[in-house]
Amino acid sequence: MRKCIWSFSFLAALTFFFTTLPAATQVPPASFNFQQFDVPGSSSTELDGINARGEIIGFFFDNSGHQHGVLNQNGALTQLDFPHSTATKTVGINNSGDIVGAFTDSSGVQHGLIRRGNIYAQVDFPGSVSTQALSVNDAGTIVGSFNDAAGKTHAFIHRLGTFTAFDFPGGSNTIAFAINNRGEIAGFFTAADGSQHAFSVFRGAFLQIDPPGSTFSIAFGVNIFGFVVGSYSDASGAGHGFIDRHGSFSQVNFPGAASTDANGLNAVGILVGDFFDAAGTEHGYIATPK
Repeated sequence: MRKCIWSFSFLAALTFFFTTLPAATQVPPASFNFQQFDVPGSSSTELDGINARGEIIGFFFDNSGHQHGVLNQNGALTQLDFPHSTATKTVGINNSGDIVGAFTDSSGVQHGLIRRGNIYAQVDFPGSVSTQALSVNDAGTIVGSFNDAAGKTHAFIHRLGTFTAFDFPGGSNTIAFAINNRGEIAGFFTAADGSQHAFSVFRGAFLQIDPPGSTFSIAFGVNIFGFVVGSYSDASGAGHGFIDRHGSFSQVNFPGAASTDANGLNAVGILVGDFFDAAGTEHGYIATPK
């Protein structure tokens, strides 16, 4: 699972629809060629997003335990650090190369960030205790999460200079991890019974996403075709990545891994994510369709 330093105004006029996907017994495996990726000199690496140009965004911990963002452009790596921060993670990238994430300041407060070109800007939901910017689409719309003064987590969207908060209907602790160019959002929420589920929302219609046989699920990415990626736990407690192609699920497992997360999928089907090995070390991966 990724290490998180972790009311739509225009939706307010809409009627929300809530749908749960039908249950089944097992998830067939996806067919990929996997390549492990570790930032040189890192103690752990996670890859979170990939755009149409194949630029990959993620973050890593160095051997001193400090957290940094990383941009991979066809093998050329750039370390990313918000100015004067004590920790930086970068998790989302659009087709223009705009990057979003979060950083921790010298007081220990977490803020969202956006990087356009080489210019960083801080992103804070008004009145929040902490903020994470987690995805940005080509229109510049940002989604993420924030904690309020009561310690509750809510999702937000930032569009045309305006912030609006939202929660999954009837749920709590909502996080929006991804937004595509159609405006479809994917994320995670906690239900009233305490169970935790992935979700997507498009044009006001909320959809709960539970891979067959899952006891927990979380959605980290959604591509332009509405294919959702994320991770889930099965009844044995094992962690797997998943791809949801409009209700048709595929399981993602890095070969030999103890657990796998699927974090980002671009339009041509290249998948990025992370996995944990038997020793508990986190590694990034890049997976291309067979």
